[in-house]
Amino acid sequence: MPVCYNLLRRVNLNRPTSHSEDTAIVDRQMHLGEDEEYAVLLEAWQHTLSVISAQVNKASFETWIKPIVPISFDGRVVTLGATTVFARKWIENKHLKAIKSIMDAFTSSDLNIQIVLAQPEEPAILQEKAPTPARSRKKAEDEPISLALNDRYTFESFVVGPSNRLAHASCCAVADAPGKAYNPVFLYGGPGLGKTHLLHAIGQRILQNKPNAHVVYVDGETFTHHYISSLREHKNSEFRRKYRNVDVWLVDDIQFIAGKDRTEEEFFHTYNALYETRKQIVLSSDRPPKDLQLDTRLLSRFECGLVADIAEPDLETRMAILQQKAFDENMTLPDDVVLYIARLIRSNIRALEGALVKLHAYASLMKQPVTSILAQDVLGGYFGESKPYVLDPAAVQEAVCKEFNISPDDLNGSRRTKDLVLARQVAMYLTRELTSASLITIGRAFGGRDHSTVLHACAKVKGLLATDAVLVATLQELSKRLRNGGC
Repeated sequence: MPVCYNLLRRVNLNRPTSHSEDTAIVDRQMHLGEDEEYAVLLEAWQHTLSVISAQVNKASFETWIKPIVPISFDGRVVTLGATTVFARKWIENKHLKAIKSIMDAFTSSDLNIQIVLAQPEEPAILQEKAPTPARSRKKAEDEPISLALNDRYTFESFVVGPSNRLAHASCCAVADAPGKAYNPVFLYGGPGLGKTHLLHAIGQRILQNKPNAHVVYVDGETFTHHYISSLREHKNSEFRRKYRNVDVWLVDDIQFIAGKDRTEEEFFHTYNALYETRKQIVLSSDRPPKDLQLDTRLLSRFECGLVADIAEPDLETRMAILQQKAFDENMTLPDDVVLYIARLIRSNIRALEGALVKLHAYASLMKQPVTSILAQDVLGGYFGESKPYVLDPAAVQEAVCKEFNISPDDLNGSRRTKDLVLARQVAMYLTRELTSASLITIGRAFGGRDHSTVLHACAKVKGLLATDAVLVATLQELSKRLRNGGC
């Protein structure tokens, strides 16, 4: 979709203006939106002006070309605005071919350039609502680039479990020794699992230890906004000065810069400048680096540091999170209610906390005690009725696939790599030990295998348990999870 703007609210930024007019123009520019295509247009047009000024005489340049207003760019069609009908016709007849040639070369595209009529605002309207020059400049210079840190997101309030232990430990290490322990640290995991919590905790721990440290926390969307604004306002040097003069750079949701080539390029150079001066960098994403559609140069840099995933919390961790939240809010939460909510909501910590808030609010307003029956009445319809947990071959397969990081198709397929064979044998063994399924039923559940294959798998695992301590621990953990309601 092309980017459209109200021409009556735009002015010619290239024509000479008085001091008051110039200040008014800065204040009255309409918000052009975070659109990279318009940023490209602005830079392409500035390049065109610098080239064409040397190709035509000064009078023609000042009269016809310099007053042109760049309006929109949708990747193929460029729209430029002339101040009068006569100027539009003159540009189309005399200068359009030269403009197109320069812009085609700059963008490496075959552009369709159209000239429309753009009427600037009346100066009186501009001057009527213009702020003072000092105030406008001061606001731009003092604008911070860092988002605020949430003081509730600390390491002390973060509940550690098997699903996030590595991520938590790595973040504690860099918070205590920024730029020395691990650099960069890349956290990834689904929404609501604690990535943002850890980033805020790092920033706050560092500021506690070193109050004068320059800690900057942004997300991918904010970085993109700052970069495009700097292009639009011709403040690239100020942007780079602010972003490259930090001690700790915390970037949340890095996946949002994917597909924005110019933003990726600027991010790459900012990253390099900080990394080479040993500044701490911590990044987060909803997927691992290899799955991000980013420049391979960036991906290689992300992967050279410590990459830690945050998986969905297990039942015990979910219960601990609920108990910690209840303690923080001075709530009394019976154990059976904690268990009900933890089994009801399995994947998202924010949803867990939201369920607790909803239950507490209802009990307080209705003046009722918090019980498991009340929890079912209040939360069951909102979050979906809790499905009864059935320990069957499918449940075992799901747990084993997650533990061994393989897919159900791999587990039940015919491939016989060493890792797949072990995972398949472990799954068959656990199914035999934890469920009432017969050998024939287990064989059918694992891709239609014969009952003798199941017997062989069980015997193989039993033999390994006598010598493999790691496998013993893995089976104990899987058995515990499955008996407590799944992984």
